[in-house]
Amino acid sequence: MTVTSLPSGSPVLRRPFTRRLLATLAAAALAVGLAVPAAATAAATPSPSPSASAAPPTLAAAPSGNGILRPGDTLAVLATLAAPAGTSATASSAALSIGTSALGDDAALTRWLSGDASGVALQQIATGTLDATASGTQTSVSFTVPGTDPALVGRAPGVYPVLVRTDGGTSLQAPTVVVIPADGAATPLAVVVPITAAPRIRGLLTASELAELTAVDGALSAQLDAVAGTLATLAIDPALPASIRVLGSSAPPTATAWLQRLLSLPNDRFALQFGDADLSSQIRAGVTTPLHPTSLQAYMAAADFTQPGSAVAPSPGATPAPGQPSFPDLAALLDIGSATANVFWPATGSVDPGVVTALGALGTDAAPARVLVGSSNLGAAPGTASATVGGVSTPVYDTEVSRALTAAAAENDSARRGSALAAAAGHLAFARTGTADRPVLAVLDRGTDRSRGSLRATLGALASAPGYTPSTFAAVGAAPATEVALGNSEPDAARAADVADLLSDEQVIDRFATILDQPELLTGRERAEVLQTLSVAWTGDAARQAVTDHRAATQTTLDSVGILSSDFRLVSSSAPLRPWVRNDLPWPISVVLRSQPDDARLRVQATTPIEAQASANTRIEVPVEARIANGEVDVAMQLYSPTGELIGSRQNVQVEVRAEWESIGLIVIIGLVVVFLGVGILRTIARRRRTQTEDAAASEDASDAPTPSDTPQEKSP
Repeated sequence: MTVTSLPSGSPVLRRPFTRRLLATLAAAALAVGLAVPAAATAAATPSPSPSASAAPPTLAAAPSGNGILRPGDTLAVLATLAAPAGTSATASSAALSIGTSALGDDAALTRWLSGDASGVALQQIATGTLDATASGTQTSVSFTVPGTDPALVGRAPGVYPVLVRTDGGTSLQAPTVVVIPADGAATPLAVVVPITAAPRIRGLLTASELAELTAVDGALSAQLDAVAGTLATLAIDPALPASIRVLGSSAPPTATAWLQRLLSLPNDRFALQFGDADLSSQIRAGVTTPLHPTSLQAYMAAADFTQPGSAVAPSPGATPAPGQPSFPDLAALLDIGSATANVFWPATGSVDPGVVTALGALGTDAAPARVLVGSSNLGAAPGTASATVGGVSTPVYDTEVSRALTAAAAENDSARRGSALAAAAGHLAFARTGTADRPVLAVLDRGTDRSRGSLRATLGALASAPGYTPSTFAAVGAAPATEVALGNSEPDAARAADVADLLSDEQVIDRFATILDQPELLTGRERAEVLQTLSVAWTGDAARQAVTDHRAATQTTLDSVGILSSDFRLVSSSAPLRPWVRNDLPWPISVVLRSQPDDARLRVQATTPIEAQASANTRIEVPVEARIANGEVDVAMQLYSPTGELIGSRQNVQVEVRAEWESIGLIVIIGLVVVFLGVGILRTIARRRRTQTEDAAASEDASDAPTPSDTPQEKSP
């Protein structure tokens, strides 16, 4: 190919306009043709999306013996590196260090366990290696330091910081403590253990849920296994025995056995709010007396209480007729055995002076009120669990000890559980008073994720805590009390607003329930569900969702009764409207239908009493009389309870009146009858006249005919 360049300064030859236009269009088309594939290629190659961040590896350190190190004992620490799904850890070296001096107080212990090592001098005493850890697995290394090691010999009693650190591939730290116990008088130690199920918005547990929870490996069975043989005081949710008793003879055998076992335990006990409802939020919402169940009749079936072998005896004095059910009363359903009355346990950190005053007023001379308060709720530590606020008994449980025990009871991993128990031992060492009249109280806070082994190990560690002797909640209340002051508490305004909303909805249900012969079937169920929705175990977003779900269920109940109707054509002066009354409730209802036309010329029966069947649509008839010949009239229909409460929404039915059709039809029929009769009469008359004429003509013909005498005769010749 030969390229000839133009001489410098030569004029540029101009192509004709048409050729230039075609060339421009061709170039544009080529550019588009090249650009489109490029754009398509770019679109077909999506930009990489960021992957979801996986949880990082964690390191836990658990001293043997629940953190108790006696002089001369070997220090053994198990360090476990866990890599959650989606992460991994490379092999790394590990080192064990111990503080050169003991921690000064409980606050210093809390800071150390939270990762704050300021002011702490450490001495390395052992090393090891952690192998590489694959995703979803864990690797452990054990450190062993003999009791004769110079780093351990001669240490004074106290709480010593211990740290496991990894270096190399993965750098992590796991702070823990060991306690060298001191001699001296033992301090009474009481513990409160809640007996509860997972939170729910349904009023009671179902039979299938009870069968699962009370099975050999069930959560409720694990709780009783753990407290059996201990002095733990039981805080029992009365909804649990009630759930079993309302089933009568149909209760699962394992549930009945569990209830009998609960009642036979010798442990001290007190009743929580039904459903472990939040006390502080109720008080802040203006409730003067904490809410309690009103009736559980809705959960009982007659067939379950007409046979022997039910989980509860009939109410005292009940003498049912043969074959008739004998239902237990509310007190029998909620009974938890011999219990201390008027004990209140608000959610940890929720108590303020107003709550204490309101709950304290509920006590009596025979059973004064006792309000459990966490030490974190106080302005200063009282030095004893027996305390009062404004003259109201407020047993104080150690918040830090309780938090560590609760974490241990909920932990299935032995290393993390051991770390939590070591922390509890450290806090107990600082809480020890050394006198019999200044007890210490701890609680296992609410929780349902406790295994049998973890709960039992936690209570066992408490029972063997050095410097302590097991005691009871009753003994704490009997000890000399110290007046204490509550610290600042941040009220949960949103939770109090939830209580107000739920109570407002409950009042609507109370009015709606007047359609039942036994309103308590509905009001009792609503109260039980409200209390479950207010459970202390509901927290954060889950608590808000529980309230939302319950309020939606309440609205569904209010919408369960209504009118089903369609427009109606009235072709006569009177005929009945025939709407349906829908009843989705499992009980029959009594309602009154009020009908009001917007035109006085259409007369409609104003009120119609209705007895609607359960879970069915009931057809009714409303007499209607038209005073107009033609037109359209709207009839408003509204259901009311027998007491005059509005039920459901109003329905408007359009009645198309064509009453003249009846008159026209009648006139037409009468006209046809007259015509037919007239025609028949005319035909009859005509026939008779014709017959008479024919008869007359025949008679005339007969009279004109000659007789034989009139006939001329011929003469003979």
